[in-house]
Amino acid sequence: MKLIKIFLILVLLSAGVKSYAELLDKVAFVVDDTVFTQSTVERIKSTLAVRKMVSPMLYPSLSMDSKSISSVLINSILIRDRLTEMGSSVGDDQVESEIKSTEKNSKLNRDALLLFLKQNNITFDEYFELAREAIEYGIFVSRVIGPLVSVTDQEVKNSYYKDNISNKMLSFKYDLVDFSLHKKNFKGTMVEDFPSVMRQFQATGNLSANFSQINTNALGNVTEDGLTEKLQILLKNTNEGSFSNTALIGDEYHVFFVKEKNLVESSEFLNNKDKIREILFQKATENMASLWYQRESNRHYIKSFL
Repeated sequence: MKLIKIFLILVLLSAGVKSYAELLDKVAFVVDDTVFTQSTVERIKSTLAVRKMVSPMLYPSLSMDSKSISSVLINSILIRDRLTEMGSSVGDDQVESEIKSTEKNSKLNRDALLLFLKQNNITFDEYFELAREAIEYGIFVSRVIGPLVSVTDQEVKNSYYKDNISNKMLSFKYDLVDFSLHKKNFKGTMVEDFPSVMRQFQATGNLSANFSQINTNALGNVTEDGLTEKLQILLKNTNEGSFSNTALIGDEYHVFFVKEKNLVESSEFLNNKDKIREILFQKATENMASLWYQRESNRHYIKSFL
C-alpha cells in the first residue's frame, strides 16, 4: 500500500500537482500501475452517445454514472491482461483493419468518418482505442466466456411460455406423473405443503408419515385438449421437471410432476425461437462475465476514490 501511495504521489507531482490532497482530488481510481483521473471519467461521460453507438456492449446507456464508467474501464484492463496471457492481444493493424471494414460497410471514407467524430466531440485517437476495446470484448466473449455458456431448447421454450402465458393460442403436450391423496387425510397446512413434500421425496426418497397413503399414477403423454381448463392453467404455470401446485379434483388433492412439457410448435414460436435464444445467451453471457470480473479482480490491485 505504501509503495502505491508513493507511486501516485510521484506520478502526479511530475504532472505539476503540488500536494497529496490535490492528488486525491484528481485520481478517480487505480488499477495496478494505471491511474485514471476524474477528468478521464468526465470526458467519457461527455462522449457516451458515440461510445454507445460504436460499442453498445461496453457502453449500454447514455446516462452512465462515474462508478459505472469506472467498472467499464477496469473490466477492459482485466480483459486486455487475459488476452495478453492467451497470446491474443489486439494490435494497431487489427484495429485499423476493423475501422476500414466499418467504413466500407457504412459507405464512408476516412474524411467522412473524421467529420462524424468531430461532430460528436470525440477524437480519432479516442475512437481508435474504443474500437480496440470493442474488438477485445468480442474476443473475450467468444474465447473466454462463450465456452462456459449454453442455452438449452427447454430454456428457450420456458422463456416463450413465460412471455406468452396469457396467449390462448399456446398448446402443450405433457408427460405427467400424478400424486394424489384423499382430502380426508389432509390436516393443517398439508394442502400447502404437498408440493414441497413431493420435492423432498424426489430428492431424498423419504416421505413423511402424513403422506404415506399417497397414490401414484403415471399418466404418460397427455395433450392439453384432454385436460380441464383448471388443469390447463395449472400446468401452463409449471415448468418441465417441476411439481405443480396442489389441485383439488373431486375428493382428492393432486400434485402433478411434469416429466416433459413440449410446446405444440406454432409458426409464431418457430419464427421467434432464434431471437429468444440470442437474448437468453446474451443474459447468460453478461451474468457469467460479471462473475469472471469479480474473480479476476482478486488478481489485481484496484482502488477507487469515487
